[in-house]
Amino acid sequence: MKVYDIAIVGAGAAGMTAALYALRAHKTVIIFEQTTFGGQIINTHKIENYPAAPSISGVDFAKNLKTQVESFGGEFEFSSAEKIDKTPEGFKIFTSDNKTFLSKTVILANGSAERRLGLDGEERLIGRGISYCATCDGGFFKDKIVAVYGGGNTALYSALYLANIAKTVFLIIRRDKFRAEPHLVKAAESTKNIEIVKNSIISSLSGDERLTAITLSVTDPKTSKKTERFLPLDGLFVSIGRVPNNEIFKNLVTLDEQGYIKSDESCQTSTPGVFCAGDTRAKTLHQLVTATSDGAVAATAAIEFLNSAQ
Repeated sequence: MKVYDIAIVGAGAAGMTAALYALRAHKTVIIFEQTTFGGQIINTHKIENYPAAPSISGVDFAKNLKTQVESFGGEFEFSSAEKIDKTPEGFKIFTSDNKTFLSKTVILANGSAERRLGLDGEERLIGRGISYCATCDGGFFKDKIVAVYGGGNTALYSALYLANIAKTVFLIIRRDKFRAEPHLVKAAESTKNIEIVKNSIISSLSGDERLTAITLSVTDPKTSKKTERFLPLDGLFVSIGRVPNNEIFKNLVTLDEQGYIKSDESCQTSTPGVFCAGDTRAKTLHQLVTATSDGAVAATAAIEFLNSAQ
């Protein structure tokens, strides 16, 4: 069995940056990814806050990074790492398609998953009117009525993107203020076919074969009185944050109360030889720039670990 120097779980910005740094140091690298390369950045229509790369789409950013990794000989394995065991030889990775790989070190860069609404019928209606990615699925809703649920940057980007496709976009937020950057809020407020709905929570979903409507619980900010609003829709784009999916690695690393991986400034976890990077890691700021930074730091630490073991 081939023994890799570094196995990276996740082909998002953090994972692919780690691969790039490791490959440039002439280490053998394999990257595990179950879905598609790029991670959640591919959901961003336009990146505007990454240094020296203004107005690039998330998809193009991810493509460029993948091309870099491949140019240095990075290997991609399109399956998920279901289990990782520490062995005398290093770390044994078991994948979803029943393959086994061996690596001297591991970088966990598996990101996080979309936070669900937790409502009846949600799972059944995913792909049938409910989506978590506007750039992926927005094209199916040309001249339709859609809603975006969320008040952060990703939600605002989604609403602005959909406004160029859909007839009407309802932008629903749970509070009376946005968490998004002010320039995005201003852009949404000035877009004619975006209707902002504040102080509202989605309480139920309607539709058997497809989503047909949602019911909102609306709170009057002055009286705190709650009323219901029935809102017919063709599509709903949910953007209410993300949650880590690290339970499968809890035999290997220490998690915090929210399920994020604990690590030091070098991205070293509680297990020597296991590092983490990106949104899977416990940290203050979850942004593209910190994901790529983590990837560089984790790879550098893994390289030093490998070199010191020689």
